Amino acid sequence: MLKYFLPDWEDRLDPRFDFVNDEYCQGHKDNPYKHDVYAHQLFKQPPYDGILFSLSVFQSKISLTNAANDTYRIRDTSNIKTYLKIPLNSTIEVMGDCGAFGYVNENSPPLPFYSVKNVANLYEKLGFDYGVSVDHLVVKYVLERNPETGKKERRYLTLREKKKRVKITLDNAHEFLRYHKKQGFKFKPMGVAQGYDVRTYRDSVSSLIRMGYDYIGIGSLVQYQSSFVIQVLKGIQPLIKDRSVHLFGILRPEFVKEFEALGVTSLDSASFLRKAWLRSGQNYLGSNGDWYTAIRVPQSDNAGLVRNAAINGYSTRDLVKLERRALKALGDYDAGKIGIRKALNSVMKYDELLIRSADENAMRKKYERTLREKPWESCSCEMCKELGIHIVIFRGCNRNKRRGFHNTWLFHQGIRNSEVDGKVAEEEKIEVSNSEIDEEIENMTKTAAENKDELQKFLNMPQSKESIKQLLITRKTIQRLVEIAKGSGME
Repeated sequence: MLKYFLPDWEDRLDPRFDFVNDEYCQGHKDNPYKHDVYAHQLFKQPPYDGILFSLSVFQSKISLTNAANDTYRIRDTSNIKTYLKIPLNSTIEVMGDCGAFGYVNENSPPLPFYSVKNVANLYEKLGFDYGVSVDHLVVKYVLERNPETGKKERRYLTLREKKKRVKITLDNAHEFLRYHKKQGFKFKPMGVAQGYDVRTYRDSVSSLIRMGYDYIGIGSLVQYQSSFVIQVLKGIQPLIKDRSVHLFGILRPEFVKEFEALGVTSLDSASFLRKAWLRSGQNYLGSNGDWYTAIRVPQSDNAGLVRNAAINGYSTRDLVKLERRALKALGDYDAGKIGIRKALNSVMKYDELLIRSADENAMRKKYERTLREKPWESCSCEMCKELGIHIVIFRGCNRNKRRGFHNTWLFHQGIRNSEVDGKVAEEEKIEVSNSEIDEEIENMTKTAAENKDELQKFLNMPQSKESIKQLLITRKTIQRLVEIAKGSGME
């Protein structure tokens, strides 16, 4: 079964945050790390199979306390699972990588921290389940500072530079595995394959297999469209056989099943978490498979909001009143005390002071859909049960991260329940027409930022259409399960 790893960026939150008064509890104020919790501490069923811990993100927090026996510590703990607050009896695994994006602009991984021996020792001493070899991303361009302007500018890598990065990655992988075997380390080693076309990725995978790797990670694919990712997976499929394959930073929901069919056994991505606060129209994932817009009610002391309010003749006191009215209206609507129009009017009165490029009327329609459909009521996750309407309020990290954890949990449930969904779809005779597939392709093409013609051509290929068909069947199946749960499907 496909494993999902969530990259860790210290996404913790205050479990006792006061949503009514918008205030952290005393425990958080005294010691945020000690008091705050991770997503796996909030759900009975963790929203992921494992956590990806990138060394470049936490380099400043890792110390070598005794050079004689290589004792590493992070925040005064000597075990990575203790640091991540993972219970002893938990099945959650921890994968460590270098976080090569942190030094992507360098000519090579910086020493001494990213030496093969230091990284391997760190994985072993801190108790990682999986350790990824030291790699160097093969990207299209790097950022370099212009000595005249002082600004960072793009510099595209030459073919020679790309080949050098591939070689650095393979040389490190060879040394990494040899050192792992010599020291008898317990963590499972993963070799990274870098490339810049299908042939170079295939050659890298072939080299890693000859070295003796059973677990291979494919890097730098996040910069490419799904069509190229699938071409690479097809290119390496004859080589991998019964070996494990990990996709770094790749989560394309409509192609997850195809990735798995092509040999992918694990992947990592924070996209479902980040969408909670980074996308204007896709902040909350409903249990029916649809995305909803979160309702913006930022803190009234937001500098940009204060400036814009002043320009429009509103004082700081006016701003606080509008903010409180919007929050109260949403709470009252959730409790059934007021209707949708009154709640929406209070929200929009405050919302019109926000600086954004989106059309105000368009946002009102998105907000109205979220409020009218009340997707949080049909979700069974702990976050929605605890927060109610607060889960769809775009405001501060404690709401936004909880919404992101909800999104992640729901995605992970989809992976876990894929076999059950298949049986339900068969029993309920759920079907998808060609016109529905064409409509979905049209929608996917519309949202593409570039290369729309190329994407449309790819999506119309037979294997892509089959993936989209399965996606739509899954979506309909989830909707049917929701109906059954509500009793609407009963006679």
